[in-house]
Amino acid sequence: MMQSVKVKNLSLSKDNVRKSNRDAGIDTLAANIAAQGLLQNLIVTPLKKAGHFTVKAGGRRLRALQLLIDQGTLPVDHTVPVLVLSDDDNSIEASLAENFQRVPMNPADECTVFNFLIQKGTTAEDVAKRQGVTTRFVEQRVRLAELAPPVFEALAAGEITLGVAQAYAVTTDVDRQTRVFAQMKTSYYGDNPDNIRRAILNGTVKANDAKARFVGREAYVAAGGRIESDLFATEGDENWIDVDLIETLAASKLEAAAAELGKSEGLAFVTPIAATHVPYDLERQLHEYHAPARALTEDETARVEVLSAENDALIDQLEQELPDGSAEAEAANARIEAIERELETIEDARHEIDPALKAQIGTFVYIGGDGEPRVHTRLFSEKPVVDPNAPPKESGGATGDGDAGDGEQGPKLSATLVDELATQRRQILAAHVASDPGLALDLTIFLMAQNVVFEQAHIPNHSTLKSSAAGFPIFGFRDEGSMASQTIDDQRQKLDTSWAGLPTMTARFDAFRALDDEARGAWVAYSIARTLEPTLNVAEGYRSNGFHDHLGRLLDIQVENWWRPTAENFFGRVKKTVMLDALEEIGGPILRGRYKDAKKGDLAGTCASLCNGQGIVEAEIREKATAWLPEAMRFEGIEKAARTPLRSSFADNETGTDPDEDEDTDLDTGDDAVIDHEEEEIFSQVA
Repeated sequence: MMQSVKVKNLSLSKDNVRKSNRDAGIDTLAANIAAQGLLQNLIVTPLKKAGHFTVKAGGRRLRALQLLIDQGTLPVDHTVPVLVLSDDDNSIEASLAENFQRVPMNPADECTVFNFLIQKGTTAEDVAKRQGVTTRFVEQRVRLAELAPPVFEALAAGEITLGVAQAYAVTTDVDRQTRVFAQMKTSYYGDNPDNIRRAILNGTVKANDAKARFVGREAYVAAGGRIESDLFATEGDENWIDVDLIETLAASKLEAAAAELGKSEGLAFVTPIAATHVPYDLERQLHEYHAPARALTEDETARVEVLSAENDALIDQLEQELPDGSAEAEAANARIEAIERELETIEDARHEIDPALKAQIGTFVYIGGDGEPRVHTRLFSEKPVVDPNAPPKESGGATGDGDAGDGEQGPKLSATLVDELATQRRQILAAHVASDPGLALDLTIFLMAQNVVFEQAHIPNHSTLKSSAAGFPIFGFRDEGSMASQTIDDQRQKLDTSWAGLPTMTARFDAFRALDDEARGAWVAYSIARTLEPTLNVAEGYRSNGFHDHLGRLLDIQVENWWRPTAENFFGRVKKTVMLDALEEIGGPILRGRYKDAKKGDLAGTCASLCNGQGIVEAEIREKATAWLPEAMRFEGIEKAARTPLRSSFADNETGTDPDEDEDTDLDTGDDAVIDHEEEEIFSQVA
């Protein structure tokens, strides 16, 4: 029997078969009822109190109605139609039937309905409000409704999942969708959303790419560039389709910046590099120029002393007297910033270059990782710089870096006597250097720094102390695009080279000693860092070095923030079991089982996508994946004694065999070939 009952006279029955997720989606259901009304009546049984009923089927609808009344959307005495059953057994069976026999709506039908509403002229915002969903949800369903016919038909027929359909929908280009669908439907692993998304987006650029940010969205669109929003990724994520146009616009904008810089600074050349780094090979083709910094004038020295004293006093006040956030503290911080700017201006004035010299030198302009143009901090010349204002050299005078005296001083000595006297003088000098730790430390840093600056010039400094850069085991290896390599390049550019332009070692050493502790400390840190040889966290072998692991722990290095495994640098070069073990470590046996039958190439791509935060997985799995590393890359080993037998080392030397000659340097990941040496010696430790 049907009758109308006030909502306030209804209560949820304990016999309602839905016990879990009772409150899921109540807000959405309430919004839909507010817009459309109650489209399905409740099933109830009477209580002892007249006019009161308990709801056997429709508990979520009852909660939604109660929510609308609490919100004031419906009146307190709002009535709804109910079907009254007198038999409890029948009411429980009705509740079961209503919940159990319900068939979820086909995603394709759902998308078609949303698209129909939009085509009628209803805005996405209105549809979202009436259906109790977000505007983005509506836009996603409309995008799916506009998929290429073969893809949409496959979704409607249940041949592909909603996740697969969303992967095709990252682009609105139906022709591209059709082509990729034709390729993927015959592929063994063509139903993987990550593989589909990579194929669809091949040849596009992300909006957060450094070059795209440099060009700018407005300029790209104005030039006819096409953009597609990925509605199924992070909101605001875009794909820029016209890569050639991006390259053209970036090159044009960078050339304009280079021309303006060259004109304003009076440089002979400014070479634009439309990349995030200046290639090392280009630098090596030129001569590096270092302008000597002049000494501060008396007025500048006095001003620096005044500013430094004021700065120290303000810092003391901030630390001891002024409360955080107070007006006085803000004023002090503002003054400190002004002092720093003035000190920088004074320092910059010391490095001014003679216009006659500027006409011989130049530099590079490139794109920083943040999308901003960057000027290379070092200067270069095509030929050694000649100072037209320098006085002519006198015959027999002091020469170059050796600070040699007059060649006619004293009688000519025999070679043997020269060697003996030189040895005696060396002993005297060494005894005195050893007794002066401060000068010895300065000399140590200076010799290493000079080796960095004049690495190609081979300037004799008569010392065995070197800081030569460690060789890479792979000839010609370059990774300038990595975060670590870009950081090292930035560190090199920030080093103070004001001393390097002076003509003799004596002058350079004195100028170097005049640098402050921070500047000299930066030189020793960089010089030592470049000597470190490649090592890996493996059980044994030449690449094992537990001390490097210890250094990594002391520095609290989080490798996952600096390096991520890809198909090219890891997954495509290990055995399939290593990849499956990685998946199990990330997501357990279920994730491993999901991909156990995948081809090796597809599996490598999937693992790489997952570990770089691009896979469609649960939040917990994504977090583990983006932090996952092969054990060999972690700084978690323990220091071990050297295990290489001396006999083996001597044997290698006697036979002329290079201990590293079997180390594979093949970077080709185009086939399923596996590097046996790497797998057996390195990656057998990967969990």
